[in-house]
Amino acid sequence: MAWVVWAVCSFAVLFLHPVTLTVLRLATPTIGAILVAVAISDLAQPTNIISAAIGLAILLLSFNGDIGNSFVQASAYGDEKRFLLRPPVALVAPVTIAAIILITTTIAAPLLLAAKNLWGSLVCVAFSSLGFWYLARRIHQLSRRWFVFVPAGFVVHDETLLGTNMMIRKHDLAAMHLAKKDSQAADLTAVTWGIPLELGFRQPQDIALTSLLARQLKSLNAIHASSVLIAPSRPGAVIRANNKMRKMAK
Repeated sequence: MAWVVWAVCSFAVLFLHPVTLTVLRLATPTIGAILVAVAISDLAQPTNIISAAIGLAILLLSFNGDIGNSFVQASAYGDEKRFLLRPPVALVAPVTIAAIILITTTIAAPLLLAAKNLWGSLVCVAFSSLGFWYLARRIHQLSRRWFVFVPAGFVVHDETLLGTNMMIRKHDLAAMHLAKKDSQAADLTAVTWGIPLELGFRQPQDIALTSLLARQLKSLNAIHASSVLIAPSRPGAVIRANNKMRKMAK
C-alpha cells in the first residue's frame, strides 16, 4: 500500500494538471504522516528519522506556490497565464478534516479486509466512496482558483467565492499593486494569509458572490466595486507578469 501511495504521488508529479495537483496535495501529507509516525515509534533507527525528514520536505514542496502555479498553468488554453489563489482561512480546517476522512477510510478499507474484519472494511469502503463522490470534488475546488492573464484582459476564476468568473477588460484595469493595510477595496479573499493584491478599475465592476463570500462581506449576492483584493500565492510574480505585458503592449 505504501508503494501504491508513492506511485500515485510520482504519477502526479510527472503529469502536471490541476487534478494531479489535488492528488499530490492529498498524497504527500499521507506519506509525511506515516513516515513521522514510524520515526516516533522507533527513534533509535536513524533511517526512520531521515525518512521522516524527507517526507516532510516533500510535503512542504508540494504546497509551494511556484510548484502549484506550474500545475495549473499546464492546463491553460493558448496565451493564458494562470496564478493560483490562496485558500480562505475559513476553509482550511473543513478541507483538512475532509481530507483526513477521505484518506483514512481509503487506507483502512483494505487493511481491515486483510485483518478479516469484513464489516469494518465494508463501512470504510462506503465512507470512502461517498468521500470521493462528495468531498474530493470540494477539495479539488481549491486547485481551480486562479487569477488569469488572457489577451483581452484578466479573469478571476474562483468557484468557491464568486458566483461567476470576474472578467476584467485590459483597459478597465487602472492599477495593480500590493494592498495597503488601510485599503478600502472589496475583499474577495474571504480572509487569508499573506499580502493581497489590489486591483483598481476605471469604472465600477459588477461582481457576483457565493453565499460564503456574501456572509464574509455582510452583503447580498452581488456587489458593485471600484477596487478589489485578491490573494495570488505569488503576488510579486503577478505584478511582474503585468509589467511585462504592459511593456510588450507599448
